[in-house]
Amino acid sequence: MKRKFLSAAFAAMIFISFGCSNSQPEVEETVSQQITASVVDNGSGAAWAKSDVVGVYTDASEKNVKYTTSSAGTSVTFTASTEVTGAPQYAYYPYSSSNSSNNATGLKGSLAQDQTAGATNYRYGVQTGTNSNGDVEFEFHSIFSDVVFSVETAGSALEGQEIVSMKVKVTREGTDVPVVGSFAFSAADGSYTYEGYTTYAEFTTTGKAVIFPTVKAGDVVAVTAYSADAEATAELTVSGDVAAGGYYEVSVQLPEAEVVEPEQPEEPETPEEPETPVEPETPAVAGTFTAATYNVDGLPKKISFFTINGDGPGSDGTKTISSAIAADTWDFVGFSEDFAYHTELTSALGGYSFGTYRGSVSSISSNNTDGLGFAANNSTCSFSNENIVEFTSDYGGITSGANTCIKKGFRHYVVALADGTEIDVIITHMNTYSSSGSGHINAQHAQLKQVAQYINSIRGNNRPIIFMGDTNCRYTRHDFQTYFWGVLDSDLEVNDPWVDFMWDGVYPTYPSNSLVVEDATGTSDTDIICSSQKGEVVDKIIYINNPDAAVQISANGYLRDSAYQGLADHWPIVVEFSYTK
Repeated sequence: MKRKFLSAAFAAMIFISFGCSNSQPEVEETVSQQITASVVDNGSGAAWAKSDVVGVYTDASEKNVKYTTSSAGTSVTFTASTEVTGAPQYAYYPYSSSNSSNNATGLKGSLAQDQTAGATNYRYGVQTGTNSNGDVEFEFHSIFSDVVFSVETAGSALEGQEIVSMKVKVTREGTDVPVVGSFAFSAADGSYTYEGYTTYAEFTTTGKAVIFPTVKAGDVVAVTAYSADAEATAELTVSGDVAAGGYYEVSVQLPEAEVVEPEQPEEPETPEEPETPVEPETPAVAGTFTAATYNVDGLPKKISFFTINGDGPGSDGTKTISSAIAADTWDFVGFSEDFAYHTELTSALGGYSFGTYRGSVSSISSNNTDGLGFAANNSTCSFSNENIVEFTSDYGGITSGANTCIKKGFRHYVVALADGTEIDVIITHMNTYSSSGSGHINAQHAQLKQVAQYINSIRGNNRPIIFMGDTNCRYTRHDFQTYFWGVLDSDLEVNDPWVDFMWDGVYPTYPSNSLVVEDATGTSDTDIICSSQKGEVVDKIIYINNPDAAVQISANGYLRDSAYQGLADHWPIVVEFSYTK
């Protein structure tokens, strides 16, 4: 595993704004929590579906607020999932949680190379006014091009056979033209730039593909159709430029099958046994899912006469946490410190299934619980094979982190997504850190090593692996190279979305000053203050791909979700993943 390391120094700039007040108080106007949205039909019959979600940016600097509709049609009402204070200014579709740290003019998206599940055209909203209810009205325009291919197979190698998939590739004077891939775009005007692209798209027999509007007059489009045991390609020359937001119907005639006359042998020969036909590769399928890890600060406020967590969220705060998670509809989440308020934590999550709850803490000396919890959204995934593992090393009693007061360790679950794709998920809450003495950090290093050895032991499952939780570790103060990366099998591919998206894949130098978040407390003069997203926290989501596995996963972004500020002493870490197989 090759890694880059970086030492960095930062200067913090503080901007202060001053306002003035009038002698007469102003009456605060109520801001509508709804928008109305209509789809500009490009000929494709585009319409909203029930449970569609758009991302909205307000003039109060509120970013990527989820607005959801329960209706279907070309014009529907969307309602904010959380209260907003500003008027909606920009909007886009489809919503992605990975855009929560991006501005409206710097959003990220991707047109998948494999569109077997049906690709969605990205849309941006244009304000057209305000209705009588005070709702801001938007018209949504498609950013890319919808193309539908109809294929005629008569006389071709596929005549009489079922087409199972198709592929389209575009060339211009012998050079490939990008048609799908990742891109940055603006919700203000729909402009975009592609950041990583692919020169062909695959799709199902519906024939529909969504592509970049990069195709020009004179380009050559090669359309390949596949049956179970044959394929044929037709080439078309484009007559006019493809426009953004356009809808095109293209008729394709596959070429006639070539007839080869058999040669007459000079003498009869014993016929050879026919070779077994090689089955074509199954077209790749792709999808997305969202993983989250959250320390919910669930220690009881008191044990007997001892106050141990007086400023924790308690019962009411934990109910609020539960409602917030229900609104975000994460696919699965791993909890830390799920102790005294488990009933409250699950109260709004009726659509989720939960792992084993091992109980609260009732003693200041020893409790048979790990405080870990796991929840899976029943509408998108399920889990099985729960394996609870206790750490073999720990350090610190009641006055030094209380690590030995509970049975800290990790849990392993096999998560099955809706299409049957399986992923190994490991959740943890590790030993606390202390700068005094080496006992705490030695225990943490031993625990990192134990997790790495466990990952090596399950790699034979040939599934992607996600390791997440409150690690109490930082790359700047813990030797990951020796005790984690260096212990993992060398061919495993390890990534941290925080490093990839916040630091361009460059890991911090070990040892070095901490890269703390600007909202942290108790920082020292030697700490380097970073934004909430660029600062390093102890909650981590790390994913491992096995090159031998058919399924591979990749992160689409990284979010330390500030919407949960004040609900616990940690904010959840949320990562949307894509997978291919």
